[in-house]
Amino acid sequence: MSVVSLVTITVSLVVFGSFLLAVINLGNIASLMGSKMEIVAYVDRDIDSLGINSTVNEMSKIEGVAEVKYITKEKAWETFKADYEGRLALGEIVRENPLPNTFVVRVKSPQMIGAVAKKISNMTTIDEVRYSGNLADRFQTLLDAVRISGMVLVFLLIVATLLIVVNTIKLTVMARQTDIYIMRLVGAANSFIKWPFMVEGLLIGVIGSAFSFIILKFSYDLVVYEVNNFLPFVPMITSGYQLFWVYLSVCLIGVFLGMIGAYISVNSLLKENV
Repeated sequence: MSVVSLVTITVSLVVFGSFLLAVINLGNIASLMGSKMEIVAYVDRDIDSLGINSTVNEMSKIEGVAEVKYITKEKAWETFKADYEGRLALGEIVRENPLPNTFVVRVKSPQMIGAVAKKISNMTTIDEVRYSGNLADRFQTLLDAVRISGMVLVFLLIVATLLIVVNTIKLTVMARQTDIYIMRLVGAANSFIKWPFMVEGLLIGVIGSAFSFIILKFSYDLVVYEVNNFLPFVPMITSGYQLFWVYLSVCLIGVFLGMIGAYISVNSLLKENV
């Protein structure tokens, strides 16, 4: 029964850890995609270097702005023609450069993009502002949904794992019901009876946590390697700091579940035999 308890807590922790890794990676992808959203501000007239610096400084002071980049209409036109080179001779079709001077503004978070765009559009030097407002809202909704559903499901997984561990360890305790009965006959205190099971629950939690850590570590490293090979544009979390806290959380939860599972099981059985 101890082996069954160990296998149960290991499997439960692997499922819990896998889901936790999936949640933080989904949150990271949503945040990264949102952070790459930009505001484009157009200036139709020619602007000198003094006007460029003044506009950049004014935009940089707006709350939520992370970076401001200026692109001349000449550079924008050359880039635009290069993108269609070989498919369309734009230089022959369009004689004059139709593109305006452009300020590209990157914001710190997707939820700030609307407020920042409104402030930029009120600037006298700016003729037009464009940004993906609906897309920004959708990214923010996705990010919030991932975080909220992640927290709820993580909580449910912890509760489910605790119930599984409690019932499995309870079978271990019930298998030694005769020993417990004899100890109570000779006057053993409840604390004396509980501690061996508490220690066993702790050992099961520690060993199960160690096994789950090894399985999660090698499995996740393999997944990251395969994703980087076949889907290099998907930003998987490889930060040692973030992964350390995920693995540590799984191990601590495993130890906690082992101890609390043993305590609840033996306490319940002792009450039944009063």
